Amino acid sequence: MMPRVIDLGERSPKLRGVHLIVGEGLCSNIYVLGVEEAVLIDAGVGNRLNPVWPQLEEIDVKPEGLRGVAVTHAHHDHIGGVFRILERADPEVYLHRFDAEYVATYIRRLRLVDEGDVIETPLWPLRVIWTPGHTRGSICLYVEDEAILFSGDTVFPWGYYGRYNGETGSYQDIVESLRRLKELQVELLLPGHGGPIYRDAHRHIELAYRNAVSKP
Repeated sequence: MMPRVIDLGERSPKLRGVHLIVGEGLCSNIYVLGVEEAVLIDAGVGNRLNPVWPQLEEIDVKPEGLRGVAVTHAHHDHIGGVFRILERADPEVYLHRFDAEYVATYIRRLRLVDEGDVIETPLWPLRVIWTPGHTRGSICLYVEDEAILFSGDTVFPWGYYGRYNGETGSYQDIVESLRRLKELQVELLLPGHGGPIYRDAHRHIELAYRNAVSKP
């Protein structure tokens, strides 16, 4: 099977102009914002099963029209596809400074981001929220006016949250990141893996926080 492309605007009017590429195997979701001057959120693993470009072409995103890729963290299943993309396009790549050290020598137009920075897209500005825990440099991207959160591997639907036992993970940090996220107004949750939540997403974040703090 090849990765699937889903028009999220058909699921929620707030997501008009957003497409989701669902990868095969261990591969992050890829969210495509817009077509001309498009910005991606995460890029998948970029292996043989997840070549990225056929799916972008299905959406009519051309190499010259790909303006940016915002990567929620530097694990290979989220950032590997960047190198596929760079074979044909020259977008800016946004990554938190703590995770950028792993790829800085390989990405020419790397842009370091931190808490409160804004990434412009053809649909809305994305506010960077630094959410360490899964990795030290994990971020979420927040559309405040629409109550939309792109959550990477920090928080997932149904009360799940990111693993924190990797090289730069931290249980204390993931709990604090979830505490901060539950204070946001979030109606739609677009996670790094699994399907989106289209209403009352704040309840899923609150449940994830409760699950984390009650961990034995």
